[in-house]
Amino acid sequence: MDERGKKIYRTAMLAPFRLVFFTLAFFFYRDFYLSTFQEPKFIESGAFEVWDVIQFHYKYPFELITLTALVLAPILYYGFVRGVRFYEKGYLFNQGLPFFNQWVSYQDVKQYKLLLPKSILAMFTKNGDIHVVADGNIERVIALLDQHNVPGDLAQDAYVRLIQNVRKFFIVVLTFTVALYIVKKFGLLRF
Repeated sequence: MDERGKKIYRTAMLAPFRLVFFTLAFFFYRDFYLSTFQEPKFIESGAFEVWDVIQFHYKYPFELITLTALVLAPILYYGFVRGVRFYEKGYLFNQGLPFFNQWVSYQDVKQYKLLLPKSILAMFTKNGDIHVVADGNIERVIALLDQHNVPGDLAQDAYVRLIQNVRKFFIVVLTFTVALYIVKKFGLLRF
């Protein structure tokens, strides 16, 4: 038997965040599609249908592969794979990338506080870490913590910290998006 115990629950990204990610992906792929019509090699072919664009990128796949690696891969990872995994004896907190995962035993959790009803809570560990968990079914997470006698506070006094974390998240996403768009527009991804 694993030292963590049986896997019980995994959180998922909130639907509004997924919508933002898919909107960004749509924006980048739409721009990619439209910029294909300005490619000299594509113009030489004299074909301007959707199927012609697909055939062109099948023949010259570098930009499509690069765009997919820079846009679609993070969306799939952060939108569907990344999450906090709860086990019988603790939880595995994902801090962004798989090698940053941190194991926390329920005995090491000092308390939890509900930050936003039905979606976000913060767990405070005995070593001073704060783990923010966002999930559409936060009641399930609270039930798991209550089963392990972790004291909780359903008041929302730490709401300001949440806003700061969400603001930092959106700044990182926006900065990455703008940088990627600028790099693409200057043609720095081409050989």
